[in-house]
Amino acid sequence: MNKTVYVGPTIVGVAARNTVYDEIPEALQTAIKDAPFLAGLCLPISGLSAAMRQIRNGNGAIYTLYKKALNYSVTPKGEN
Repeated sequence: MNKTVYVGPTIVGVAARNTVYDEIPEALQTAIKDAPFLAGLCLPISGLSAAMRQIRNGNGAIYTLYKKALNYSVTPKGEN
């Protein structure tokens, strides 16, 4: 079974940073539909070290997605 790790910033009610999943939870799947770039922050565990290095050093594709995710917020249902 392939495990996935979410390397983005914690998004309350969606995903916590560096959480490992057997399956991507529904809340994160919904967020990915709303903001497809979040899928780029869901990696195989084998990519965790390189992703963390990019975030720590402030460069690379993962860092770019991470910065974008910092501005992502969940809109409660029924609000626009």
